[in-house]
Amino acid sequence: MPVIYSPLFAVKNIQVLGNKNISSDEVIKVASFFYNKNLLMIKKGDVQKALYESIPVKEVQINYRLPHTLVICIKEREIAAALPYLGSFVLIDSDGIVVKIVPKLDYLAVPVVTGFNVTHASVAGPPVIENNADSFKKFLELISAVSPIASELSEIHVTVDESNDTAFYLYTLDGFKVFLGCYDDKKIPVMEQILEDLRKNNRGKGELNISGDTPVFKPFNREGEGKEGKP
Repeated sequence: MPVIYSPLFAVKNIQVLGNKNISSDEVIKVASFFYNKNLLMIKKGDVQKALYESIPVKEVQINYRLPHTLVICIKEREIAAALPYLGSFVLIDSDGIVVKIVPKLDYLAVPVVTGFNVTHASVAGPPVIENNADSFKKFLELISAVSPIASELSEIHVTVDESNDTAFYLYTLDGFKVFLGCYDDKKIPVMEQILEDLRKNNRGKGELNISGDTPVFKPFNREGEGKEGKP
C-alpha cells in the first residue's frame, strides 16, 4: 500500500497554537472533518478555507507532526470598533470582519461607530450595511489610520454631506469633538498634534475642525464660546 494511503498517518490529534481569545475547542470543532484523513493527503488550503469561513482568524498556517498530529497555528483578529446592531454591538477588526457580537461594551476600550444601519451580521464575515457600502470602505481606511489612538476615542460618527461625500466626526473620551470632514490620512497626525497641544496648555474642551486647510478650534461652555480660534 502506498505510504500516502497508509492508516499509519491518519489524523488522530489536532493541535492549536497562537490562540488567545478563541478556544482550541472551537478551532478543533471546525477542523474535526479532517480526523482520520491521511496527513500527507490533506490540502492546507482546504483547512484554511474551513477556518476562515467559520472563525474570525486573520491568518492560518497548517503543518503536521508525524505520525498523527495536524498542527493549526492561527493569528486572531484584533477588535477595532463597535457598531450598534439590534440592541447589541457588532465588534469588527480593521478589515471590517466581525469578530464577535456582544450585548454590552463593559470591558472594551474601542470607539462606537454611529451613522451606519447594520441589517445583518455574523461572525467571520463583514456586516451588511444598508445603503452605505462606499462610506463603510472609507471608514475602514480611517479606523486603520487612527488605531494608535483608538482607545482614546469614544465615538466615530459617519455622515454623508451635501456633495454626497463621506465625512467623519470623532469624539474623544476626555471631551473633545473633532470634525475631520472627508478622510485624508494626512489629517490624522495633525489632529493628534493639535489635541496634544490643547491638553498640554489647558485650552479647555471644544470642537476642533480640521476639514479645511486651516484647523479651527471652538471652546465649549466658556466665555467667548462661539468665537473661532486657530490652535
